[in-house]
Amino acid sequence: MHKYQEVYTDIKRDILTNHYRAGHKFPTQEELTTKYGISRVTLKKVLNLLTDEGLIYSKQGSGTFVRQQMDEIAGGIMPLNSPIGTTYSHRGRKVTSKLWTFNARLPDEQEQKKLRIENNEPVYEIKRTRYIDGKTYSYEQTVMPTSIAPLSEDIANNSIYGYLGDKAKIFMTDARRVVFASSADKNTAKGLGISVGDPILVIKQTTYDQNGTAFEVSRSAFLADVAQFNVDAHRNTNWFVDTAKSKSEE
Repeated sequence: MHKYQEVYTDIKRDILTNHYRAGHKFPTQEELTTKYGISRVTLKKVLNLLTDEGLIYSKQGSGTFVRQQMDEIAGGIMPLNSPIGTTYSHRGRKVTSKLWTFNARLPDEQEQKKLRIENNEPVYEIKRTRYIDGKTYSYEQTVMPTSIAPLSEDIANNSIYGYLGDKAKIFMTDARRVVFASSADKNTAKGLGISVGDPILVIKQTTYDQNGTAFEVSRSAFLADVAQFNVDAHRNTNWFVDTAKSKSEE
């Protein structure tokens, strides 16, 4: 394992166990480079991973902070601009699963294309309902190549991303998401405990690891009357400088 991955895993554990408390200021770069004996370049890789997972954020002129949990509603708010799993986004709360399907099969054409695998390379098919503090949160349909790591029903009942990061050193760093409104089919209705045809919100996602390799395609359905998603928008201040410069040169 690379040094930055070791440091990242250690700091993430400290955040998830509330050693670094949500809403509080994060240690400075100088403090972290001294503590772990690493360079600022290595630390930057670590901070980028933590930021991408939605665990920390920077506030201009104030420093870096541990992000608050997103639990404004019963189901919680999912950050669309951060590649982060349900267990991480709801850390500190009870996340459980009901596993409907866990098997291996050959991929269909779309899965081959998105995962960049051949038609004879088997994939895991996982279908499960996720609950937050005992309340229905989502119905997930997940497909992953079996070659990435050995999975089991026990792992699928818990945090798959957590297992892949801790045991296989596969870290979710990027995701391409499509969000749209739909209506529940038979399986989704059963998974969410609603009626066929009821409105839902859907996220289709392709997930990439730290090497840019796609390792998952998924479809997550959420109850339309409780689901909320947030996007943090930021415009680089250089945009204003470049725009002003372009106008002055006209």
